[in-house]
Amino acid sequence: MMNRARFRLLHLDYVAIREVLNSLDPIDYINFSRASKSCKTLSTMKKSYKVCLTIKTCPMLKIGNGVINYAVLWTKEKKEDKTRMLRTWPNEARECVFEYSENPLGAMKEFYMHARSLMGIDIDCVVLFMDDFGEQFREIVYWLNSTFREIPAIRVYGKNQQQINVQYILDNVKYKDSLKLYVKTVEMLPPEIPDTIKELRIGYGSWITLDYLMSLKMCKFALLDTYLTNEDINFFFKSWMQMKSHNNLERFEVNLTNPEDFVAIGLRDIPYEMGPTTSAPFLL
Repeated sequence: MMNRARFRLLHLDYVAIREVLNSLDPIDYINFSRASKSCKTLSTMKKSYKVCLTIKTCPMLKIGNGVINYAVLWTKEKKEDKTRMLRTWPNEARECVFEYSENPLGAMKEFYMHARSLMGIDIDCVVLFMDDFGEQFREIVYWLNSTFREIPAIRVYGKNQQQINVQYILDNVKYKDSLKLYVKTVEMLPPEIPDTIKELRIGYGSWITLDYLMSLKMCKFALLDTYLTNEDINFFFKSWMQMKSHNNLERFEVNLTNPEDFVAIGLRDIPYEMGPTTSAPFLL
């Protein structure tokens, strides 16, 4: 193996090199461009990939076009360095590679900035785990705010967080289309959310009232872990059907606090058809 001849890629003519580079997955393509100045000069192909950044203890950059995606995860575990695995879901296949770093978050930032300058890729979403960073989240928010003019979608996770810290994220990260908020705060108060976004999903909604529900302007929203009653839901449905509110509504999802009486009370005086039963909430 030590005497095995190496494939001298850079000795090929330009057309052949481009064909080889075009066959690489986006992660290998980016890593190739980082090998030397000559490699970066050759790596000038723009790609219409979407990127999702997951900011947590082991941060991840996912890149792809939806069905087939690739991801880099940065870890402080040396034994995981360069390991690869394939993860599959019903609607996605993802090839993951682990990279060792003493500063995983910094390594992810550097990798993304290089990829953006190289390929002209677009940010699609940012996922932020508040529990993993403590007060460092303000530094992360500053980087997001200074790096992206706007982000189509963000998801925020956390438990026992201070309301003021959650609101700081919502006020300072510039998102435009979708917000998924899976944060349980100590105060359990409603956050201030712009009504200009299209989608809203709240994972811990014990504070949600009928008035809050009626005030929402999004075309798609899901409210989970609420104490909304069947009477509340019936009022909402009738208001929508009579075109008194939510005229742009496309999708509505809510947990049922009393499913046994939902048909009798929640759908009272409302025409309906029974669909198939699902075991889990729909995802926006």
